[in-house]
Amino acid sequence: MTARPRSRSFEVLLLAVVVAVAVPVIVVASRALGSGDGAPPAPVTVSKDVQSCASCWIDNGSPSPDFPGKAVIEGGAQVLRVGLVEGYYRPNRFTVTTDLPVTVIFTGRAEDCLGEPEFPELGVKGNLDTGTLTLELGWLKPGTYLWTCSMGVNEGRITVK
Repeated sequence: MTARPRSRSFEVLLLAVVVAVAVPVIVVASRALGSGDGAPPAPVTVSKDVQSCASCWIDNGSPSPDFPGKAVIEGGAQVLRVGLVEGYYRPNRFTVTTDLPVTVIFTGRAEDCLGEPEFPELGVKGNLDTGTLTLELGWLKPGTYLWTCSMGVNEGRITVK
């Protein structure tokens, strides 16, 4: 039995299918892994739309993807700016030092648990009713401190060294 040569249209169709599958996979993987070049992450644009907790309602309790951020020194404190973007806290991973107090500023609006961030270990919580919430955590001892939505699912992490 002799194999028939493939037509050019079959090859074009096959290439289109490969690209249609590969591009979304590459985009998702690059967002999950970050740029990998050591550069600080690009600033996050906070949506003006009311957010809903992606971990609770979309991801069925899956862990929040990592979105690394950097502290900025302002007024003698390490300030962490966190936005609500696509149903997540972004950025949601920070490393700070014990040298200065820590302040977290949340920006965005949510219609559910995402708008009620809390630090369970510190007994600190707040509400984003006005679209901005400033939580002064003070001087933190070395360790890891989590914040979550009020349902305890969508989370962020501060590592103190």
